[in-house]
Amino acid sequence: MKKLLILFFAVLCFACSGDDDMDVQEPVVCTEEFVFGLSVQVRDAATNTIIPGGVTVVAQDGSYTETLSFLFDTHVGAGERPGSYTLTATKEGFITKTAGPIIVVMDEDMCHVITQSVTIELEAS
Repeated sequence: MKKLLILFFAVLCFACSGDDDMDVQEPVVCTEEFVFGLSVQVRDAATNTIIPGGVTVVAQDGSYTETLSFLFDTHVGAGERPGSYTLTATKEGFITKTAGPIIVVMDEDMCHVITQSVTIELEAS
């Protein structure tokens, strides 16, 4: 009985001797959500109102260039693409304006980009 008891404690100690503080990380499960890296509102500098249409916003990161899409009152782009962007906003009757660098990074889980919201004010020419 004494040998059985010693064997039981030896097995128990061995089983509990594992390092519970090991850097075992659970796998990250990313959502299927699509996240834009850039969200740009273009406003009239004189009135501070959103310029409703006819504005072109181009994002450039090195050799990558994208014309942002206009959704509702916001230009969006750089979908799930981190980078250092220079933005150029143009509209007939206004002075072209450049902004940047705008840095888009991935979230801590490396699943999606973190959206950077930018306002560009255009002055009438």
